[in-house]
Amino acid sequence: MIRLDPQNFEASDGARIYYYSTPRNLDTKAVLIIVHGMAEHAIRYTEFADFLYRRGVIAYAIDQRGHGMTGTFDGTLGYFDDVDGWQRIVEDIHELTDRVREENPDLPLFILGHSMGSVVTRTCLIDFGGLFQGGVIVGTTMGVSKAVRSLGKAIAKAEIAKYGPTHPSERLTKMSFGSYNKKFAPNRTEYDWLSVNALNVDTYLKDPLCGFTCTSAFFYDLFTGLDYANDPRNIFRMPADLPIYLISGGSDPVSNMGKEVRALYQRFKKADMKDVSITLYPGKRHEVLNETNRREVYQDILSFIQKHF
Repeated sequence: MIRLDPQNFEASDGARIYYYSTPRNLDTKAVLIIVHGMAEHAIRYTEFADFLYRRGVIAYAIDQRGHGMTGTFDGTLGYFDDVDGWQRIVEDIHELTDRVREENPDLPLFILGHSMGSVVTRTCLIDFGGLFQGGVIVGTTMGVSKAVRSLGKAIAKAEIAKYGPTHPSERLTKMSFGSYNKKFAPNRTEYDWLSVNALNVDTYLKDPLCGFTCTSAFFYDLFTGLDYANDPRNIFRMPADLPIYLISGGSDPVSNMGKEVRALYQRFKKADMKDVSITLYPGKRHEVLNETNRREVYQDILSFIQKHF
């Protein structure tokens, strides 16, 4: 399996951001930036990156602030920043994108985001979508409703005022994810909702850089990001001719069993997006890139990229 080379850069605010990449060779035809989800990290995408590499697509996978090597170096897992944390992590992707384009000026550039990373990616496509040849939105959510997000932000603000921004929020974690496993009772683990693939769930549980409790400030930023990415006025700002591919497990509780993915698809169509497609994998759960049918998922993503070289 291909090795992901660790690299880093100094962000515009002085933070050290870590990322991983696969090497370019004579067969390389495109580049994909990978944006991971909440409470996980970039190395988990090694198998997917290896699949792409052997078929002419190189990957750059970032460890977002508060995650992976970036969070380990900074010393605070599950935390973005004191002020405007959501825009800060989006700007990190922008700065990485500029580096990738400088290193590969002749190659088409795509972006893929999973779960929380899918919302980050949707924000990137709103703010600087013209830099990409296409976007892949994996396991996304619309955050249930604006009322629920408003309540979450109010709780987060109260916790920040009482405990500080780096306080791990058990309450908001339970509010956000507490009901997911109930859909798959009787449960083998607390993370059955991640995947039908038991090996994937067990590997996640054993990983010290997965499944940690995120901070009150993190949740405030996440709800803020969801408000921004869901706003129809912002969706209209995405380039109308930008190809978008939405994929999710048909039994993913994060997207309310695919309902929120379908709703987002309709919002994109209403915004006159000209090339939007969707695939829901029946019976599969949240982490489709680690599911029992992951090679099918890999191929579907590769086909999307190849179609839009």
